[in-house]
Amino acid sequence: MTSKAPLHFEIKPQWEEAIREGRKTIDVRVNAKPYADVEKGDIIRYSSAKVRVKKIRAYPGLSDLLAHEDRRKIVPEAKNNQEALQKLLEGMHNEPAHGVLAFEIEFIQ
Repeated sequence: MTSKAPLHFEIKPQWEEAIREGRKTIDVRVNAKPYADVEKGDIIRYSSAKVRVKKIRAYPGLSDLLAHEDRRKIVPEAKNNQEALQKLLEGMHNEPAHGVLAFEIEFIQ
């Protein structure tokens, strides 16, 4: 585990609530700074939740991510992978050119 200061990331309020409830355990971010600098063991603070990064996996795109990860852990309210993809694209505004990172997280506070 690292000893650097907690990172502060923005997240949709409904996803933050899902993290606190234990339904969302994977946070997806663009594979670029500052997210590319996150390491296993880092602490991430959102507005009302704090998590620890357990694992990090990189994918070339959102479709690859959804082919390998459980969408219910990423977008708990999505009924299928297409809906999960649409919700992720809404937040990112388009397919990230540098791929995406899947942070497997555990709620700690």
